[in-house]
Amino acid sequence: MRTQKEIIYAEGFEEEIRSLLKGGQTAALSERLKNQHPADIAQVMERLSAKERIQTFHLLAPGAQAEVLSELGTRVARQILSSLSVGEIAQLLDQLPMDEAAQILSTFRRRRTVILQALNAEHAEDVRRLLTYSEHSAGRLMTEQFARVRPEWRANETLTHLRRMNADVETLNNLYVLDDEERLVGVVSLREVVIAPPRKRLRELMNTRVISVTPETDREEVARLISHYDYLAMPVIGADGRMLGIIPVDDVIDVLVAESGEDILKFGGLEGGVLDQPYFTIPLGTVVSRRVGWLLLLFVAETLTGTVLRFFESELAAVVALSFFIPLLIGTGGNTGAQTVSTLIRGLALGEIEVKDVWRVIRRELLSGLLIGTVLGIVAFGRALLWGSAVPLALTVGLAILAICTWANTIGSLIPLIAQRFKIDPATVSAPLITTLVDATGLAIYLMIAKVSLGL
Repeated sequence: MRTQKEIIYAEGFEEEIRSLLKGGQTAALSERLKNQHPADIAQVMERLSAKERIQTFHLLAPGAQAEVLSELGTRVARQILSSLSVGEIAQLLDQLPMDEAAQILSTFRRRRTVILQALNAEHAEDVRRLLTYSEHSAGRLMTEQFARVRPEWRANETLTHLRRMNADVETLNNLYVLDDEERLVGVVSLREVVIAPPRKRLRELMNTRVISVTPETDREEVARLISHYDYLAMPVIGADGRMLGIIPVDDVIDVLVAESGEDILKFGGLEGGVLDQPYFTIPLGTVVSRRVGWLLLLFVAETLTGTVLRFFESELAAVVALSFFIPLLIGTGGNTGAQTVSTLIRGLALGEIEVKDVWRVIRRELLSGLLIGTVLGIVAFGRALLWGSAVPLALTVGLAILAICTWANTIGSLIPLIAQRFKIDPATVSAPLITTLVDATGLAIYLMIAKVSLGL
């Protein structure tokens, strides 16, 4: 978590960049940028205008440009690279790890082929392989630069091999033991090799119970597995059993941040994609087009509430005080359903709940709704009396709260499970849908109880 001091510093740095650019003091800004961490520069650049970003990027030292590019969101990175020639783009991408280069290149359409042709031949081949995998798959995240060792090697031989190894290897925390056909047979930590007797063979040190994923595995599943097994990297195994690469934990952290932001947007009825980019980098037209669809759909659906009110018009006219409690009732129902939906989506995401558990979930949430509704119903009954309502009306409000909470909990547990069953992301539909449904149905429940209890 960033401290208040760091946030204030970042804001001051942003204003300093703007001021130096406006004053034409490019030499001073270039010198100032030399002393900054690439992540801090990237963070500030994402808040600048497109013109200011490009100007700032060109003032970075050649070695620092690739480091900053690595820290930028893909949309901003593409925007900056679009101002460069194909040769300049290739020179920068050659300095990035293959997975990061593939991620940026995936945003290009027309110039992707010519950029790939301009890359270093070996690097281009690595990037092409990654681009064959879908965007959110393990294959797109993996790197082929990992420490390969053999089971028959002794500890001292392994250490000698590691000293001669390519410096581009992603991590040396774990060494991957492969057989002659490049199949993964075990994993051994560097620590164990260092402290082991020099003549000890790796087959005696390695752990053979290794969890792995395929290139097609969804990145969220990779993140869940790494978290569950406390791995520092996840091996990726091909259909033929050969080890293709690893996914380091630092890349998984980026995935978790991205997925978390995407889920938050979906929970608000917003589509993911470009909307999970930094706030100031998203074109206004894109924001409007991605938001208006759900809002129009929910706007139409909310007319059900008006239909319910018209249907019970005579009852409301007979007892005007009934209308005083409508905001309280539908608000409580919506909040109750939203809590249930949040809990269910979390459980589905973590694998704690499956579609087959539907009846267990319904029973649990039905009981939970009854208990919550009883507590809130008693409070609502007392509150209605304090407002000067007659006992029959107060009782109506209390019973309605009980029924609405039970109903909201039950329907709130069903929506995510139904969405999951039909391969729809529960986070996308659950929150907006539960609010709309509970508004209309909760109002109908309240007015039907009033009609019976008050003899309307």
